[in-house]
Amino acid sequence: MDDKNAREILQSHGFKITFQRLSILKYLMTHKTHPTAEMIHSDLTDISLATIYNTLDKFVDDGIVIVIDTHQDEKRHYDFYGEPHYHIINNVTKEIIDADNFDVEPLFKAAREVSGLNITGFHIEVYGVNPEDAK
Repeated sequence: MDDKNAREILQSHGFKITFQRLSILKYLMTHKTHPTAEMIHSDLTDISLATIYNTLDKFVDDGIVIVIDTHQDEKRHYDFYGEPHYHIINNVTKEIIDADNFDVEPLFKAAREVSGLNITGFHIEVYGVNPEDAK
Protein backbone atom coordinates (compact mmCIF):
# COMPACT_ATOMS: atom_id res chain seq x y z
CA MET A 1 0.00 0.00 0.00
CA ASP A 2 1.52 3.26 -0.96
CA ASP A 3 1.69 6.61 0.76
CA LYS A 4 -1.01 8.06 -1.52
CA ASN A 5 -3.64 5.46 -0.50
CA ALA A 6 -2.98 5.98 3.19
CA ARG A 7 -3.21 9.76 2.75
CA GLU A 8 -6.51 9.42 0.88
CA ILE A 9 -7.96 7.23 3.63
CA LEU A 10 -6.94 9.70 6.33
CA GLN A 11 -8.37 12.62 4.36
CA SER A 12 -11.62 10.82 3.58
CA HIS A 13 -12.13 10.25 7.31
CA GLY A 14 -11.37 13.87 8.15
CA PHE A 15 -8.02 13.26 9.82
CA LYS A 16 -5.23 15.79 9.72
CA ILE A 17 -2.30 14.04 8.07
CA THR A 18 0.60 13.76 10.48
CA PHE A 19 3.76 11.69 10.24
CA GLN A 20 2.55 9.50 13.12
CA ARG A 21 -0.93 8.80 11.72
CA LEU A 22 0.44 8.13 8.27
CA SER A 23 3.14 5.81 9.58
CA ILE A 24 0.75 3.81 11.78
CA LEU A 25 -1.89 3.47 9.06
CA LYS A 26 0.68 2.41 6.45
CA TYR A 27 2.06 -0.12 8.92
CA LEU A 28 -1.39 -1.66 9.46
CA MET A 29 -2.12 -1.64 5.73
CA THR A 30 1.05 -3.59 4.97
CA HIS A 31 1.34 -5.89 8.00
CA LYS A 32 -1.34 -8.57 8.05
CA THR A 33 -0.05 -9.95 11.36
CA HIS A 34 -2.80 -8.34 13.49
CA PRO A 35 -0.23 -6.55 15.65
CA THR A 36 -0.65 -5.19 19.15
CA ALA A 37 0.29 -1.57 19.92
CA GLU A 38 3.50 -2.87 21.45
CA MET A 39 4.37 -4.76 18.28
CA ILE A 40 3.80 -1.63 16.20
CA HIS A 41 5.95 0.38 18.63
CA SER A 42 8.80 -2.12 18.35
CA ASP A 43 8.90 -1.46 14.59
CA LEU A 44 8.05 2.27 14.65
CA THR A 45 10.44 3.27 17.40
CA ASP A 46 10.32 6.97 16.49
CA ILE A 47 6.68 7.16 17.64
CA SER A 48 5.87 6.96 21.35
CA LEU A 49 3.75 4.11 22.62
CA ALA A 50 1.20 6.60 23.99
CA THR A 51 0.84 8.18 20.54
CA ILE A 52 0.38 4.75 18.98
CA TYR A 53 -2.37 3.89 21.47
CA ASN A 54 -4.10 7.25 20.99
CA THR A 55 -3.92 7.01 17.20
CA LEU A 56 -5.21 3.43 17.18
CA ASP A 57 -8.13 4.45 19.41
CA LYS A 58 -9.03 7.23 16.95
CA PHE A 59 -8.75 4.87 13.99
CA VAL A 60 -10.98 2.32 15.74
CA ASP A 61 -13.55 4.98 16.68
CA ASP A 62 -13.68 6.08 13.05
CA GLY A 63 -13.89 2.54 11.62
CA ILE A 64 -10.59 2.57 9.74
CA VAL A 65 -9.16 -0.12 12.01
CA ILE A 66 -10.82 -2.85 14.05
CA VAL A 67 -9.82 -4.48 17.32
CA ILE A 68 -9.53 -8.23 17.56
CA ASP A 69 -9.73 -9.70 21.03
CA THR A 70 -8.42 -13.25 21.21
CA HIS A 71 -9.94 -13.63 24.69
CA GLN A 72 -6.75 -15.37 25.67
CA ASP A 73 -3.76 -13.06 25.80
CA GLU A 74 -5.55 -9.96 27.17
CA LYS A 75 -4.01 -7.83 24.42
CA ARG A 76 -5.79 -5.86 21.77
CA HIS A 77 -4.79 -6.80 18.24
CA TYR A 78 -5.44 -4.34 15.41
CA ASP A 79 -6.40 -4.86 11.79
CA PHE A 80 -6.84 -2.45 8.90
CA TYR A 81 -10.30 -3.18 7.58
CA GLY A 82 -9.90 -2.20 3.93
CA GLU A 83 -11.80 -5.21 2.58
CA PRO A 84 -14.63 -7.06 4.35
CA HIS A 85 -13.39 -10.22 6.02
CA TYR A 86 -13.73 -12.18 9.24
CA HIS A 87 -11.19 -13.70 11.59
CA ILE A 88 -10.52 -17.24 12.71
CA ILE A 89 -8.64 -17.44 16.00
CA ASN A 90 -6.78 -20.55 17.11
CA ASN A 91 -7.59 -21.00 20.82
CA VAL A 92 -4.26 -22.73 21.48
CA THR A 93 -1.71 -20.76 19.47
CA LYS A 94 -3.65 -17.44 19.43
CA GLU A 95 -2.96 -17.18 15.68
CA ILE A 96 -5.40 -14.86 13.92
CA ILE A 97 -6.26 -15.82 10.34
CA ASP A 98 -8.02 -13.53 7.85
CA ALA A 99 -10.85 -15.11 5.86
CA ASP A 100 -13.14 -13.62 3.24
CA ASN A 101 -14.77 -16.73 1.85
CA PHE A 102 -18.42 -16.27 2.77
CA ASP A 103 -21.47 -14.37 1.63
CA VAL A 104 -22.57 -11.92 4.32
CA GLU A 105 -25.83 -11.00 2.59
CA PRO A 106 -27.91 -13.73 4.31
CA LEU A 107 -26.55 -12.54 7.67
CA PHE A 108 -27.32 -8.91 6.81
CA LYS A 109 -30.83 -9.86 5.64
CA ALA A 110 -31.54 -11.72 8.89
CA ALA A 111 -30.16 -8.81 10.93
CA ARG A 112 -32.34 -6.34 9.00
CA GLU A 113 -35.42 -8.49 9.57
CA VAL A 114 -34.81 -8.73 13.31
CA SER A 115 -33.79 -5.11 13.90
CA GLY A 116 -35.28 -3.06 11.09
CA LEU A 117 -31.84 -1.42 10.70
CA ASN A 118 -29.85 -0.88 7.52
CA ILE A 119 -26.77 -2.96 8.24
CA THR A 120 -23.57 -1.04 7.50
CA GLY A 121 -20.86 -3.49 8.50
CA PHE A 122 -19.86 -6.46 10.57
CA HIS A 123 -17.14 -7.85 12.81
CA ILE A 124 -17.03 -11.63 13.17
CA GLU A 125 -14.54 -13.76 15.06
CA VAL A 126 -14.63 -17.54 14.83
CA TYR A 127 -12.69 -19.59 17.38
CA GLY A 128 -11.28 -23.07 16.95
CA VAL A 129 -8.71 -25.63 17.95
CA ASN A 130 -6.45 -27.63 15.68
CA PRO A 131 -7.58 -31.28 16.01
CA GLU A 132 -3.96 -32.25 16.70
CA ASP A 133 -3.81 -29.78 19.63
CA ALA A 134 -7.10 -31.02 21.09
CA LYS A 135 -5.76 -34.50 21.83
